Amino acid sequence: MERRADYVDAAVDAWSQVFPDLDLRSYGTLLRLIRLGRIAEASIDQVTSEHGFDVSGDYEVLATLRRAHPTPLRPQDLADRVMISAPGITGRLDRLENAGYVSRVPHPTDRRATFIEITAQGIEIADSTLQSLAGEADMLLGLFADSRRGQLSQEQRELLLHLDDHPRDS
Repeated sequence: MERRADYVDAAVDAWSQVFPDLDLRSYGTLLRLIRLGRIAEASIDQVTSEHGFDVSGDYEVLATLRRAHPTPLRPQDLADRVMISAPGITGRLDRLENAGYVSRVPHPTDRRATFIEITAQGIEIADSTLQSLAGEADMLLGLFADSRRGQLSQEQRELLLHLDDHPRDS
């Protein structure tokens, strides 16, 4: 069976003409990861949009709160978990609060601090969105049998851990 070329093959082949002695295999792998990430992100954006989220990152914040439920989180903890700046989290929380998905509650002992809690409506939309996202993921990875999906997931996990990407205590 003849191997079909993808965009990355064309880019690596073109670079190989410029730098014939340079090993570009790892670079090609990284380019594929980037392209796959962009395709997956566009797919996630589409699904979250269908569930009423104007910004897919808003769903990521809501999903983080859903996973933590019933424990409320501080805005900074949310920002850390979704890897955005503290000012960036404020806009997302404002949109989610306006939609009725989260509420800000005062800290019990510190008047200056607040916690963010997911509401019942937030739980409902987070859960239904996750079900759609799981179906989308199955469709995107439908080429692979379950065993190959597991192998791919394990290899990705190893790479992420090698790059020191793991949950931090909050």
